[in-house]
Amino acid sequence: MSLRIDINTIARLLLQDGQWYEVLPGSFTVDSFDWTDSEGPVVDGGDVAGVPAIGVQFKTRGMNGWISCPLTSIVAVHYEPIEIDEPIPMNIPKALTEEIDTHLG
Repeated sequence: MSLRIDINTIARLLLQDGQWYEVLPGSFTVDSFDWTDSEGPVVDGGDVAGVPAIGVQFKTRGMNGWISCPLTSIVAVHYEPIEIDEPIPMNIPKALTEEIDTHLG
């Protein structure tokens, strides 16, 4: 069993500094944690003993730029699974409405 957290539903992260950070929708990513400069990689993820090879990156409201940190810096995740309780209204061409059975039996 796993805790399967869809990264697209993450709303806030608690980091080791004790602060909750709001994650802007669509900005959370997980990838190798590499240090680079304008000329390319300086240190590849996993090359330094004791330094996590996987990191996260996200944007948060009220801050310019990105927050990047090792995956191990995350203490807790607040996520909001996407659940559809009600049908989503949509415009259906009148010609097709006759083919839709509005009676659910």
